[in-house]
Amino acid sequence: MASDYASGQEDEGDLPPRLKKDGGQKKLESSALLITTFPAPNGLVAMQPPSLLCGYRHGTGGAFAIYLLPLLDEYEQRSVGGGRRAVAFQDVDETDPLSYFQISGIHGYPVQSWNGVEQVPGGVDLGYCPHNQELVNHAVRIAKLYTRNGPTYQAAAQSLRQPYWDWASDRDLPIAATLPNLTINAYNGTATVSNPLRRYRFQRMPNFGGSGSVPLLHSETIRCADAAGTDDPAKSNYNLNLNTTGDLTGQVYMAFTQALRFEEMATAATPGSSFELPHNNVHNAAGCENGTLRNIGWSAFEPLFMLHHANVDRLIAMWQAIHYNSSILNTTSLALGTYGTANGTIVDADTPLKPFYDTNSTFYTSRTASDIKTFGYTYPEINDWNTTPDQLASFVTSRVAASSSKLVSYSAEIRVERPEVPLPCNIDLVLGDHVLGRMALLGMPTSGVSYGTIPLGEALQKLNLGGMKEDTLVPYLQRHLEVQVRKSDGTVFSKRRFVPGLGVELQVRDFVPRASDTEFPKYGVARRMPIM
Repeated sequence: MASDYASGQEDEGDLPPRLKKDGGQKKLESSALLITTFPAPNGLVAMQPPSLLCGYRHGTGGAFAIYLLPLLDEYEQRSVGGGRRAVAFQDVDETDPLSYFQISGIHGYPVQSWNGVEQVPGGVDLGYCPHNQELVNHAVRIAKLYTRNGPTYQAAAQSLRQPYWDWASDRDLPIAATLPNLTINAYNGTATVSNPLRRYRFQRMPNFGGSGSVPLLHSETIRCADAAGTDDPAKSNYNLNLNTTGDLTGQVYMAFTQALRFEEMATAATPGSSFELPHNNVHNAAGCENGTLRNIGWSAFEPLFMLHHANVDRLIAMWQAIHYNSSILNTTSLALGTYGTANGTIVDADTPLKPFYDTNSTFYTSRTASDIKTFGYTYPEINDWNTTPDQLASFVTSRVAASSSKLVSYSAEIRVERPEVPLPCNIDLVLGDHVLGRMALLGMPTSGVSYGTIPLGEALQKLNLGGMKEDTLVPYLQRHLEVQVRKSDGTVFSKRRFVPGLGVELQVRDFVPRASDTEFPKYGVARRMPIM
């Protein structure tokens, strides 16, 4: 763990396994940031699934306590072997490459090198953009401090995985992430602690160093805060449940059922349904206009970030299991540029995913990182031991909830040139006084084209328009549907039906409902009509 080498021990034998001497410098293997496997009785490698972070009410001890204690920025561990003190994850010095600060900083700001991976010529000041978190080594050591019910807590630590927030099933923030303080079963008795899932407090503020950094206005992460910086979780929940946030369940379902290529599923840079649309909507809604989660450069410091992105990783892994013949990037494109990849670089499945090394000191690529088995974890829906790819695909498909029983599916596809709108912003589809759907755009990248496909079925049903015949409904929507671009403060940038670089088309598909729980509906070719 971070405190092992932060304590000043420099002998090669004293370094944890993830630190290697390479050219006189310690190199951090990225497997240190990932979780480890444990042996299964049948000799296979068993992979422990992460937990759904349902709520604080489910308990104060076991894995929940073991998960929280390493994160705490106030809880001090004592009596660790050799007289050392185990520094809690959020309390590790921000100069340490395994600190909460440094790992969160990989994603965006502050723009600086990590683990010796320097900015490339032509690289841009936007951070590396990948993200991950080191947690289990902290948890195992803390579990050893429990003497009463010790085996229970040590077993909990071994099975601990990063939890996820399934916002497609329940939009509300997990209650465990909203309370200022939590009462948990600590190793030396019941303790009331500051909640590390509520906020992160920066140790140094605001001069972090690194180029391209946007100054912070608060010394801690904020979430729908008032003028004084006080969070309002109720406002986050209100925003997440607004019709303007869109049908998150429907957006996820469309990506599962209609995205047939990896490129379509994974990014809004290509036409079609993707997980990036609901991902962006959650960023903007949960953070509000002034929240850290909405500020894409600093968003990785918000504790919700890891819970949110663990769920996105889960959705992608499920999609890969279903579409196992298209589970990696199959095309090439020109990179918009990151700290570790020059602008204009041709990228494909073998492009290095800087700054992450494998155990051979080689950068991971999309190809080598495509299978979650590589990193020794899985998800509840992916039980792939002793199963064929087809069996697994059927099993995962059966776990994806159906969201429609209609025979005609309506959606709208938005295409926008990012330089033409005030980033970050929302693009709303408005019918009268009702918002039918929303496409959220984050602050980065600032160039390129983004696409979003918005399901309209639920919104049309609520307005009693779902039963209208297609030849009547389509002309009605073409005449009356308005496109509004809203800036991050909620003000309307444009209500015009035409915005430079912005296009919207209505898509109508016939489909045959699924015949069983292990199938998806069969969709026909979309009939496309311009809205603007």
